[in-house]
Amino acid sequence: MNKHALVPALAAILVMSACADRTVSGPTLDATRAAPAANASAGLQLHPSGFGEDSYAAWRAHEGQQDSRGQADMALYFQKMTTTATEAAGVAEIKGFEGMPLSAITGLSWEHRVDGWCGAGAPRWTFIVSDNSGDRGVIHLGCAAALHSPGTSPFGWIKDSYPGVSPSLIQPLSESFNALEARISSLLIIFDEGTDVPLNPGYVYLDNITVNGKVFTSPADNGTN
Repeated sequence: MNKHALVPALAAILVMSACADRTVSGPTLDATRAAPAANASAGLQLHPSGFGEDSYAAWRAHEGQQDSRGQADMALYFQKMTTTATEAAGVAEIKGFEGMPLSAITGLSWEHRVDGWCGAGAPRWTFIVSDNSGDRGVIHLGCAAALHSPGTSPFGWIKDSYPGVSPSLIQPLSESFNALEARISSLLIIFDEGTDVPLNPGYVYLDNITVNGKVFTSPADNGTN
């Protein structure tokens, strides 16, 4: 799925999951899941985008912690400067897990800067999964429910972690969805809670975004091991 196709498809899925009971889950690890796919972090890429009114995601220099290369100290900025009900979001897609089972995910984390928002539903990890018939389900892992610990920098950053993801968290988007056949279609970070939520400034900076041990500190980390 290319970037242009992702936006309307994601908007439709967000609407569908909002119409269902959009439960945002806390940390969980399925002890019965299979061993992760080999090299499940090799060649991963992160692509920021967004859609809708006053909403986007983009890398910004001199807003983050030390990068893995260079001196730009970048952080990934997410913004939604409108109401939650407005169909809009800052989005980042992590490419490389398409077609894999959820057991390929062995850990997720980021560090958020404390002047930004860490709410129940945003920022969040969202998995879009599909079964063999093409029916879909979603999993939402919200910032507020993550495991929290000090960030790499001692002041101003908090690490938010999930040890893994269980198929039991899937919310089907159709009655015919078969969770036993679930494979990852998209892995996303979504920021779609608006400024009508009390205390939400409408943005957050994320850094050291980590998927299966692969750390994104800037665009230069795309595709490297």
